[in-house]
Amino acid sequence: MRVDEAEQQKARLGMLGLEARITEREQAGRTMYRVRVGPYEKRDLAEGVKSQIDGAGIESVLVRVQKSP
Repeated sequence: MRVDEAEQQKARLGMLGLEARITEREQAGRTMYRVRVGPYEKRDLAEGVKSQIDGAGIESVLVRVQKSP
């Protein structure tokens, strides 16, 4: 995703009442941007937010974050 697309998606999520942030990642020599919400303590909370995002026509996936020891 390009940075302008990420900013648009972040704004759409904000209109849904969700606080989102943009992260960068190098992939095949290109900088890719991701829009993330969360983290959530419980999976059912994350799934509820995912359903809300999907219902707004925004593609989403759940990502499990490893906790630091």
